[in-house]
Amino acid sequence: MSTDSAELPDELPPVQPPSAGFILQLFVVPGVIVMAVVAVWLLFGKLATSEQDWHGLVRELQQPNQHRRWRGALGLAQILKSDLDSGDMGQHLASNLELARTLSDVLHQELRRGSQEPDSLKYQSMLARTLGMFDLPEIVTPPLREAIQTGHDRDVRKDSLAAVAVLLGRLSEHGQPVHDDDLFGDLVQISTDDDPLIRQLGAFTLGLADAETARLRLAVMLDDADANTRINAAIGLARQKDLGGYRVLRDILKSGSAPHLEQYLATLNGLAAIKRLAGQFSAEQRSELSSLIEPFAASSADPRLRIDAKQALQALNSAASPAH
Repeated sequence: MSTDSAELPDELPPVQPPSAGFILQLFVVPGVIVMAVVAVWLLFGKLATSEQDWHGLVRELQQPNQHRRWRGALGLAQILKSDLDSGDMGQHLASNLELARTLSDVLHQELRRGSQEPDSLKYQSMLARTLGMFDLPEIVTPPLREAIQTGHDRDVRKDSLAAVAVLLGRLSEHGQPVHDDDLFGDLVQISTDDDPLIRQLGAFTLGLADAETARLRLAVMLDDADANTRINAAIGLARQKDLGGYRVLRDILKSGSAPHLEQYLATLNGLAAIKRLAGQFSAEQRSELSSLIEPFAASSADPRLRIDAKQALQALNSAASPAH
């Protein structure tokens, strides 16, 4: 299930500057200069080391020794994650063709081997999750499409679906939505799986697909036998500015006081979906939703839930004002 989380920053205690001017001049300013020089030196050293490391780790993937291949895959996943976190200061490995092609080829090979050994399956899952960090859908989606198919290990399918969702979500946020009818067709097919967990992930991922086929399938999934699948379908439609999941969003709020993690997350995501759609609801729908949200805003013991409820109420009230 999707979780749109936003952590509130902790306030730092005030820092008092030293009162003696000569201390500032003689020690603090030179110290800052030295620290800056050291930081630049460390930065370039780190970048050079990282570049050398990823080439070495790619070579590890070609080794027959399983432990070396595992170490290489784990190291590449860590480097890619660190590089993404570095933003513009990183090497932009998410766009590295050589690296993406190598990892895609390795996953293809592992899937064709068909090993059901636990270590091999974990290796496939790690490769799939790593591919989700690339911004090269034309290269990484073919092996992920293969990995989500019926017949592969459940955890491998799950992690591969999650990787596709991460990829679609990130590129959409960057203004580069993926348009891949073959991929979307596979996701629609996967969403009919007998396994409720696969259907849940399928609904979540379809909610990130900018395609009419995805919206049509999500509308059908609003009546799925599995509650979490219905919720993910409604939230997915809300992401695409579609009101079709209104009754499911309403039902989330009606049962939102249940003390379970899944219900808690469903309520948070339901509130986010309502806030996103606030301007599209009818006056009657806004009134009904407001009456269901008010208890959360007034008396929820959870501060996150209370804040999100207040924000959803504000969005509904603003949409109802004459200015709108």
